[in-house]
Amino acid sequence: MIDWIKNNYIETTGASLALIYLILEVRQKWTMWIVGIVSSIFYVFIFFNSGLYAEMGMNAYFAIMSVYGLYCWKYAKNSAKELKTTNVGKKTVGILFIVGVVLSGIILWILIKYTDSPVPYADTLVTVLSIIATWMVAHKYLENWYIWIFTNFFAIGLYTYQELYPTAILYVVYAIMSIIGLIEWRKSMKREHE
Repeated sequence: MIDWIKNNYIETTGASLALIYLILEVRQKWTMWIVGIVSSIFYVFIFFNSGLYAEMGMNAYFAIMSVYGLYCWKYAKNSAKELKTTNVGKKTVGILFIVGVVLSGIILWILIKYTDSPVPYADTLVTVLSIIATWMVAHKYLENWYIWIFTNFFAIGLYTYQELYPTAILYVVYAIMSIIGLIEWRKSMKREHE
């Protein structure tokens, strides 16, 4: 066991940081974004070494979005104390759908044409949904949790297939915590709008 941990310390550390991020996210703590920057950098290396190039790029995006989320939640005019949990509007859903389709096409084309990705379709799906959900988290849209629930359950199979076992275990926890996050954010939204 100790040899396995030594050989997988980067993935274990990245998974641990990602779990801390999720706990802070459920609790709506702005410090989640700082942890998100560091864990995302770990996962850039992890996914590069596993040939999951879209998810490598997604984690670079996560690092950038963590800076943006930190700004939105802590430093913007509407900091986390003022930024309320809301529902995403129909217009935004339409825009996000179009963005998702376009991103899927671009990422899938790049993966098929320019990489040796063993699972380009699954890699693309997890990446695009994660990009959209992360943007929604930065804006505190409740529906981000529905996307995360689906994505996390799907990712469990992908990471197991790729033999990224600590990450697969992390995503089991993510899936459970996403359900808890949805419940907690609903309660918070109800309190904020009373």
